[in-house]
Amino acid sequence: MKSVFYSLLSLCLLTAPVFGQQKPASEQNPLTDGKLMYVGSMPQNLDAWIVHDLQSWGKYKPTRDPEGVDLVMKAYKPETKTEYRLRQGIPQPKEVKKKGERKHVMFSISVTDWVTGSLVWRADVLDRKPKRNQIAAPSEDAEISARGLSTQQLAQDIIRELRRYADHLASQPDVH
Repeated sequence: MKSVFYSLLSLCLLTAPVFGQQKPASEQNPLTDGKLMYVGSMPQNLDAWIVHDLQSWGKYKPTRDPEGVDLVMKAYKPETKTEYRLRQGIPQPKEVKKKGERKHVMFSISVTDWVTGSLVWRADVLDRKPKRNQIAAPSEDAEISARGLSTQQLAQDIIRELRRYADHLASQPDVH
C-alpha cells in the first residue's frame, strides 16, 4: 500500500511542473498578456491624457518609469527623406506636391514589447479631418485623423483604436 502511495506521489510531483509551464514566447502576445505600460513624453501634453484614458480602461497600469514594464508607448515624428534635383548645377530640395496620395503624418505612436523590442501596435496621427462613419477593421497599423480634435479627443481616439485591436487579439483563440 505504501509503495502505491509513494509511486502516485512521485508521479504527481514529476508531472506538476509540466502543468505550470508558460506558453512558448512565439504564442504569447504582449498586448494581451501585458499589464504594466510605460508612457513616454508626447507632443501637446498628449501623454497625460493617454495615461488618464489607460487608467479609465483598466487593462494596463500606466507608469512613467520605463524599467521592468511589459509594454512601452512612445510618440515620434516620422523621418522624411529630402529629395534633391539639380538647378544650374546646384542641388536644390524638391518641392513637395500638395496633391497626391501622400499622407501627412503629424507623428506616430508605437507600442513595443519592452523585453524583445518588437513592435506590437502602431498608430499614425494624420493631419486630416476625421470622416464620418468610417470604421476600419482593427489592425496593428492604425490611422487616426486628428485635424480639429482637441488633445483629449485625440488621446481618446488613440486608446479606442488600441483597445479595439487588443480586444480583437483577445478574442482570437490561437493568438494569446
